[in-house]
Amino acid sequence: MNSSNPLFAALQAAGRDAIGGLMVGMPGHIVVFDNQTQRAQVQCGIQRRLSDGTHQTIPVLINVPVKFSGSSEWAVFHELPAGTEGYIHFSQRSVDAWLDMGGPAPPVSPSMFNASDAFFSPGYRSAKTAIPNLPASGVGMSNLDGSVRIHLTHDGIVLSVGNSTLSLTESGMTYSGPRFTNTGETTLNARTHITQGGLAVGNIEFASHTHGGVERGNAKSDGPQ
Repeated sequence: MNSSNPLFAALQAAGRDAIGGLMVGMPGHIVVFDNQTQRAQVQCGIQRRLSDGTHQTIPVLINVPVKFSGSSEWAVFHELPAGTEGYIHFSQRSVDAWLDMGGPAPPVSPSMFNASDAFFSPGYRSAKTAIPNLPASGVGMSNLDGSVRIHLTHDGIVLSVGNSTLSLTESGMTYSGPRFTNTGETTLNARTHITQGGLAVGNIEFASHTHGGVERGNAKSDGPQ
């Protein structure tokens, strides 16, 4: 709100100038990410408005900690290629000492809401990088086109890679795909049905396997020995 009172107008302008340099939070994106240190160079997504009315891109922020959910023993990880969007938070106090040794730690400078005290949380997206065909139920992980996906719902778990799908529900497990390969031992403790495709052990095809050197008759052979 603008005021006709010169003193009040001056105070308004002074207030805007006082907080104009504070960095509280804004969207941005990854420029470079170091997976060893979990630090990144981050570009702010909103330009700074100058006093003459023009706009200026804020310089790239360096050594920015990136959020990865987890605990002291577990971590959720994912790649962070250049252009990954998210939100930049700026600390109320200097975080240099905390970054090096954890906390509680004293602030090494009196700065507040400074560009050098930034944190980056990936996941916030503009329309440009919105996830296509995002499932509306359960929880999961997927690449962008959905060709590799694990999806957990109340009904069960579905793991899909291209044309191969593994589904686990209360009623059992179903695999659908061109080939299933097991390089270790397999133990079957219940009846096994083979409804199509046949069964081969080594070079023996059970559907067409016959024995030579036998005499036909009406009797039946003994069971397996």
